[in-house]
Amino acid sequence: MSSNVTKYNSASEFQDSISLQIKNLEKKIDDYSKKMGEMLRTDKELSQDDPDVQQIKEQMDGTKKDQGDNKKKKKKSSKRKDAKWFDINGLCIYNGASATGALEVYFKAVESLKNERENLRKIKESLGSLIEKGLKENLGCVVLQNYDSSLEIVLMKNNSKSEKFTYNSIICVNCEPQKITLNM
Repeated sequence: MSSNVTKYNSASEFQDSISLQIKNLEKKIDDYSKKMGEMLRTDKELSQDDPDVQQIKEQMDGTKKDQGDNKKKKKKSSKRKDAKWFDINGLCIYNGASATGALEVYFKAVESLKNERENLRKIKESLGSLIEKGLKENLGCVVLQNYDSSLEIVLMKNNSKSEKFTYNSIICVNCEPQKITLNM
């Protein structure tokens, strides 16, 4: 969707930024999952025998299992076109106003966010191994982050000048009073 170019002063700063992105994605995934759960529990439009709802419930159960075991390879979700979705000039619109369509949209968003989170985790691990292998701390980086692609990283020396050492303090000196005479 979008590209983002960011400059970091060190690789560890970049790693911290990735950790923050992962944390934000996990929060968003959790929020969406809670919304889907609330919709499934409370919406009167959804009946227990609706096959679409049953399929979504099965997919949600599958995602809960995936959260517990991140090492399993995930299947790429295929975009299924059926009679309930129709295309108007590049926009996919759900045929009807129901919670089933909203659930499908939330489910697709959660799957997309999980894939993005997994990609960021791999990048973080790779960056961590580079740091462990001796990536110099004074190297900064410029990062191009594209949606659904790998990151492009350029390592470069920091141009920031190191500050000179200065020492500030207050000195208290006790003086003995002396008598001064002025001759005029």
